[in-house]
Amino acid sequence: MKYMKYMNFIIWIIAIIILIMNSSYLSAKILDQAIVIIENEVITQSEYQKKLSFIINQYRISGKPLPKDRGAFNKKVLDHMVSNRLQIQFAEKYGMEVQEWMIDKAMEDIAQKSGLNLSTFRDELIKNNIDYKTYRDVLKEDLITREVKRRVISQRIKISKKEIEEFLEHQSHVFKENNQYKISNILISLTETPSINEKIEAKNKIKMIKDKFFNGEKFSSLAKNYSDSGNAMSGGDLGWRKLSEVPKIFLKELENLKKGEISNIIETANGYYIFYLENKKEIQNVEIEERKVRHILIKKNAIVTDNIAQKKLLELKKRIENGESFSDLARAHSDDTMSAATGGELDWTGPGSFVPEFEDKIDTLPLKKISKPFSTQYGWHILEVIERRKQDNTEVIMQNLAKQYITSSRSGEVIDAWLIEIKEKSFIRYINENNNQVNNIIINNINSPQQLWDPFSE
Repeated sequence: MKYMKYMNFIIWIIAIIILIMNSSYLSAKILDQAIVIIENEVITQSEYQKKLSFIINQYRISGKPLPKDRGAFNKKVLDHMVSNRLQIQFAEKYGMEVQEWMIDKAMEDIAQKSGLNLSTFRDELIKNNIDYKTYRDVLKEDLITREVKRRVISQRIKISKKEIEEFLEHQSHVFKENNQYKISNILISLTETPSINEKIEAKNKIKMIKDKFFNGEKFSSLAKNYSDSGNAMSGGDLGWRKLSEVPKIFLKELENLKKGEISNIIETANGYYIFYLENKKEIQNVEIEERKVRHILIKKNAIVTDNIAQKKLLELKKRIENGESFSDLARAHSDDTMSAATGGELDWTGPGSFVPEFEDKIDTLPLKKISKPFSTQYGWHILEVIERRKQDNTEVIMQNLAKQYITSSRSGEVIDAWLIEIKEKSFIRYINENNNQVNNIIINNINSPQQLWDPFSE
């Protein structure tokens, strides 16, 4: 009898264990199942949770509140993932790649903007519960989608010469936004309810300061000695400012001020101001260094791998260094058909005309030297800088800025239309759109911070 009771107890325990295991298996299965099918790929529940947690963490770090409509927010995150996946598929189809060194460079740039080196920046991410690998993955995705958008914009937005001319004729005032001004100021303050005598004294004091400046005293010394402004001890320095960052009370005076001059007295409720225009950078008489380069491009394909492309270019480099004509070899071997026709030569260009890795080579390569093979999103290259020259490029810069303004004003609409177009052409199915069990897991995980994805779990 005791034996039977014991056996029943054991069977009961085993049944509970099996039930728990099945329940855990079901939960794991639900958590890892596909929630969206996009062509021949899927977005899984765990991918979605990871991305959602990453974005929520970004809100937390930035101090911004999460949107109140959490359901709409969750859907927006998933829709964004779908759009990104479609763009990544597009990039793969057309051979657009982001390599590890490109991500490294982007990480270094972000770190530098934060005033940190890469190692310290990584420590800061971990300190804020952001997984370093996830951060890199998100950055890689961002680099790919940015490049896709650039390509779509360049293919779909064509700006005519006439449009640029009309813009320069009627809207060139917008270029002032790019001007920069180095300004210092002096304030002689007033009390909240100043008497007439106080106003007279304050105005006389600032007139005296102006006289001292005209008699040769440095503005910075005058600011340190007399200014009531909070930046007095730094000589009244406000630093370099774009037009939109200049205090509004200074704008009218700034229009007519030349470098090295001080403004008229500006009366405000706070007191009397004068400011000094130490320097300015305007888009006029802009001299830049232009470069004349030539290159040979070998594109990758199903047969030509990275190694094959590199080896081919190394052979061509050796042949050029042994006396063969760069132009002849470019015509015979380069996959850039446009430049191959001119012996690999490209037009005279200023800084920023090419993709970053191409620009880096141009900047660091001595004249008449052939680079080692290097890769860009277009394939593998060798290049030579033939010549450099200084050029007054004001007109070209104005035209380029006009083109950028027009392109920028149309790009959002063009990208939105393109995304709608590829979504309509692609097979997309939201599997769990009406699955309450899965939707409840999503919502419960969001509303319970302890259940959010743990960046250290992988």
